[in-house]
Amino acid sequence: MKITVKEALTHADIELEAEPEDYNGEQGLRIVFPDKDSFVMVEKNGEWQVVDEEDVNPELVAAVAQALKPHSRYNSL
Repeated sequence: MKITVKEALTHADIELEAEPEDYNGEQGLRIVFPDKDSFVMVEKNGEWQVVDEEDVNPELVAAVAQALKPHSRYNSL
């Protein structure tokens, strides 16, 4: 699934790919940047959290989590 978020520093639109991934038995999404760098997010208690990286910009994480909210609602039905 493609998602578009604002880049945290420049506020330019950036298109990311969100690919389903099993992360230690939990359903997550690998968020892939155009340059192929990536990180995994897992939804826990209704909040999306980065689980495999420590140095991801919190503003970017918040923007990705906001973009994933429709995905969360759809998958929880």
